[in-house]
Amino acid sequence: MKSMFHSFARIVFALAILIAPQIACQTLTSPPATESVSTTQVVPYASPTESTEAGDDEIMAGIQESLDLYAQAYNENKPDLLEQVIDQENKPFRRIVRSRFDDYQISSFAGSGTFAYKLLSIHKRELGYVIAAFETAGGYRADWPFRRVGERWVITEPTVDEVGAAIVTDTNHFSFTTYPWADDVNPQIMDMMQTARAEVEKVLGQAPKEKANVKIMPIYGLSPFNPMNAIALYNKNGAALENTIEIYTPESFAYGFYDPALEWDGELQQTLTHEYTHMAHARVFDNAGRLADWMSEGLAEYVAGDDENLYWACNSMSTGTLIPILDESDAVAKQDLMHMYLLERDFALSYSFAHSLVTFTVENYGGLDGFWNLAHALDDTGDFKKALQQAFGIEYEEYNSQWQKWLGKQC
Repeated sequence: MKSMFHSFARIVFALAILIAPQIACQTLTSPPATESVSTTQVVPYASPTESTEAGDDEIMAGIQESLDLYAQAYNENKPDLLEQVIDQENKPFRRIVRSRFDDYQISSFAGSGTFAYKLLSIHKRELGYVIAAFETAGGYRADWPFRRVGERWVITEPTVDEVGAAIVTDTNHFSFTTYPWADDVNPQIMDMMQTARAEVEKVLGQAPKEKANVKIMPIYGLSPFNPMNAIALYNKNGAALENTIEIYTPESFAYGFYDPALEWDGELQQTLTHEYTHMAHARVFDNAGRLADWMSEGLAEYVAGDDENLYWACNSMSTGTLIPILDESDAVAKQDLMHMYLLERDFALSYSFAHSLVTFTVENYGGLDGFWNLAHALDDTGDFKKALQQAFGIEYEEYNSQWQKWLGKQC
């Protein structure tokens, strides 16, 4: 997508918002054990002392009321209700909330389910913020910040000034930028990046020699022009942004929902593996297959290893929603897996289709070596149909038919 490789890595929004779960986090107290570490604190951070004076019962009642309005806004496609429960003073935050709402309302999932949220618990943070742990009707969970504005508790996030000054920690393979607001999870996420690198090296056989710049972000406002449906993303731009992975922390609206069976760290581990795969694809494998968006995103999903993700593409195809490999119409903005980043709807769903296409290719055409053969053939020919002939000696129509038959067995 221009210079930005970004991903949902998991189907974070359009799918999981109806059925996703979450829990609490385990906090580690030391940096990754296998890495040498040097730390630079950019600016000292003074912890805020402001507290929330309202009682817990009053706070919980107010937050539940706002969650009910938030659900009603989605169920009835009423953006005016949404605006009532969003912090209007935080402009970057307003934009991400409204963007996710609009994306859902134009997706094929709009109107297919009933949103409902049950508040489970709260804990108070500095500066009057309250983290609300709640559950969706489908059993998924989220932990979002709220604050009181007038008579209403609104969904929000701290400002850039409130999360504290950046701290940079260097290890052998990573340079981490963290913020004091998320010190309860920063060490754990740093450790998870090590696990992601090891998994990528195990599956692909190689990992990048270059150091990744990892920014662990407790709020969307730290990078207010990022894609608004990703819980992590990889940027392969040059200069200062080279090899940058940005990660949202679990107690943020940007992080979204998670499955309580996996807990937040299980969900995020798959996402970090996905994003580090993008870096390996770019730095080790020279972005082979660069003309096909599905090759990049599907490979990252494949290495992340969530086979249950294949269900969504299978289920969608069975109910009449298929994102094709090739859009052979005369449209300028192709609506297909080759051009995922141009999709006008169901972008989140396209990750599942891309995942299925990589898995199908690996299982039926010579493993990962077969996938790389196809990717290199596409680079050589610039034409997917010719690439299939060169790599596998097969016509596109046959390959497409085989994939759809295989996909139909995944749900």
